[in-house]
Amino acid sequence: MTWRGRMRRWLPAMLLPWLWLSAMDDTAQARNLRCSFDMSNINFGRINILTGASFSATGTLDIACRGNPFEHVTICPNIGSGNGNPSGYDPRQMKKWGNASLKLNYNIFWPSGGNIWGSLVWPFPPQPPIFHVQLDASGRYAASYPVPATIFGGQYATQPGVYYSYFSNSHVLFQYKRGTHSNCAAPDGQRRPRFRVRVRVDKACEVSATDLDFGTVGALNANVDTTATITVRCTNGTPYKIRINGGHTGTTNPANRKMTNGTHDITYGIYRDAARTQGWGRWNSNDVNATGTGQPQTFTAYGRVPPQPTPPPGTYTDTLVVSVVY
Repeated sequence: MTWRGRMRRWLPAMLLPWLWLSAMDDTAQARNLRCSFDMSNINFGRINILTGASFSATGTLDIACRGNPFEHVTICPNIGSGNGNPSGYDPRQMKKWGNASLKLNYNIFWPSGGNIWGSLVWPFPPQPPIFHVQLDASGRYAASYPVPATIFGGQYATQPGVYYSYFSNSHVLFQYKRGTHSNCAAPDGQRRPRFRVRVRVDKACEVSATDLDFGTVGALNANVDTTATITVRCTNGTPYKIRINGGHTGTTNPANRKMTNGTHDITYGIYRDAARTQGWGRWNSNDVNATGTGQPQTFTAYGRVPPQPTPPPGTYTDTLVVSVVY
């Protein structure tokens, strides 16, 4: 009887620490959900805005979670406007380095479906994608998601330079929560990863020209005049020069170019003015200077065949190169 009395006294004393440890383990398991996020920068590289095309780039969102085996987790990756234009959302905007008042329109989209990647905590309609994931048998989850972005086409008035937008602090809030939910209200945790969107808009020019056609003439005993049109499109604010070379003969005198037919030739000139007094050549002293607007700009080349001995009948031609230097 004495021995049994001792067992009754010691049994509760042995069970209480075990029960306390078990409760502590359950509490630890209920609190060990942790998620981390890493957002890569989105870099469009260098682009020629004059093409009028849209440009695409893709970043990467890496998600890693650790918790209870097979538990479900809801992840809400909220992405705001960025500091390129804190109130812009459709489109978002990058600002020009050195002149924040100049903007370039773009947006960030869901991994699929083409929806704008937005935020549950901003006042605008676009929402973020909601990820529902399940941890594996070891209580882990890791995956990468594409973050597509697009610069919209047709932004011809954009000036060349570097454009960027930073996402940090209030612009980014990634939340996560145990279970499967439609949002992350009262989250179990949150992070604010930082990333940047960037592009360099290159200086660029395009040029085209119509033929300088003097038509069909008889004796060359009077001036024969005609015109051609040169069309240039350069990035907005870009200074440029239009130059015309010397043709087949490589002459440096704009009024002494030659159209040829075999061993015969006809002298002609190209001028910058209607009076045909200012030759148009390929030097700083006789080229045409202008500044791009992002839109096509047209210039008239004034041609003249002066009176001269008439060569044998036939077709006389010359090939010229119009260059834009910027």
